[in-house]
Amino acid sequence: MENEFPIDLNINIEDYNYFLPPERIAQFPLENRGESKLLFCDITKGEIEHYIFKEIDNLIPENSILIRNITKVFPARFFLHKPTGGKVEILLEHPNDVYAVPQSMLYQPSPQIWTCTVRGKNINPGVILTLQNNDLDINLSANVLDINQGKRDIEFFWQPQELSFADILEKIGQIPLPPYIHRKPIDLDKKRYQTVFSEVVGSVAAPTAGFHFTPDIIQSIKHKGIEFGEITLHIGSGTFAPLKSDNVIEHNMHYEQVIISKEFIKQLINFLENKVGYIIHTGTTTVRTLETLYWFGVKAYLNKLNDFNFTQWEWINLQNDADITFLKSLHFLLNYLENKNINQIIGDTQLFIVPGYKYRTCDGLITNFHLPKSTLLLLVAAFTGRDLFKRIYNEALANDYRFLSYGDASFLLKSSPNAR
Repeated sequence: MENEFPIDLNINIEDYNYFLPPERIAQFPLENRGESKLLFCDITKGEIEHYIFKEIDNLIPENSILIRNITKVFPARFFLHKPTGGKVEILLEHPNDVYAVPQSMLYQPSPQIWTCTVRGKNINPGVILTLQNNDLDINLSANVLDINQGKRDIEFFWQPQELSFADILEKIGQIPLPPYIHRKPIDLDKKRYQTVFSEVVGSVAAPTAGFHFTPDIIQSIKHKGIEFGEITLHIGSGTFAPLKSDNVIEHNMHYEQVIISKEFIKQLINFLENKVGYIIHTGTTTVRTLETLYWFGVKAYLNKLNDFNFTQWEWINLQNDADITFLKSLHFLLNYLENKNINQIIGDTQLFIVPGYKYRTCDGLITNFHLPKSTLLLLVAAFTGRDLFKRIYNEALANDYRFLSYGDASFLLKSSPNAR
């Protein structure tokens, strides 16, 4: 184990535990997105202040770039029946071809194969599931092909065949609310379990840090001269998976698809070369995406970039081989893309950020408040430090903040940006 993990990953997960009263978990969004509470923390000074989210334009430093995830949640949860009549819950996770773009697949006709999470008994290969709702003028059947690590590969067939899967899901699907929201989805969730800037369909969970932005808040930020950059990371249900071991080394981190344009990389290079400013991430998903982007550049620098798949502990050995700046990493990655005539990165990241990880791309993080002992909490603690993360969460609890997806926000900022 020492050779595989040359840095100290002897992390006691109980150090990242806290008591979250159930009544503090927001079950509904606020009426107005921008009225969420906002905890602001200067990480370097260790100072904490309290605001309303619509005031965030006054807190973001000038000459910053704000990165946001433009993924869009789709109605991926629906119910079918076994031949015996038993009800089965299906959650579409991603196309069976991991390099297929969900948005493209969803607008294709029958048949299609998807990897799914299934709730029901005896859902084994060969079982045929069907839709039992004759009022919809749809015939939908699902053939269970395989089981892999608890997920099912399922081939879906439907009539009328010319309908896309998106058309089918619009009729039968539900927005897949997180497991800690203890109610059924309602019409409100179709709009509010989504950011106002969502564009690229493919997530089964939302990038919830973006929930607090309104068109007016975005305009106020732009009026200050702050840039926006856009990436896509399609969020899977694995984001809610708890750590099942006290030893983080034993946790199998989930993969998520990332889509990054060459134009975005050029935008970042231009920003880093021409501004002494802050890179601010809207949510943990942008953190995972940009930090993965950095490591792709490191692999290009080391002539080790053969695909756009990044495993959870790969960064440990890479940081021992090279510790280059983010700007240098981006230049090597851009050269790689241009030499290969690639205009868009479509890949998968399993990057697991834990305390001890050195951030290369993040000067500020806008994020909600996360579950105890979760991978997202470890990511935040890696940014703030363990003691400060505890102070932040104690402050939020003491000041009646609402937690998790529909809850309030924090803005965690360094006093000065990283050296580039």
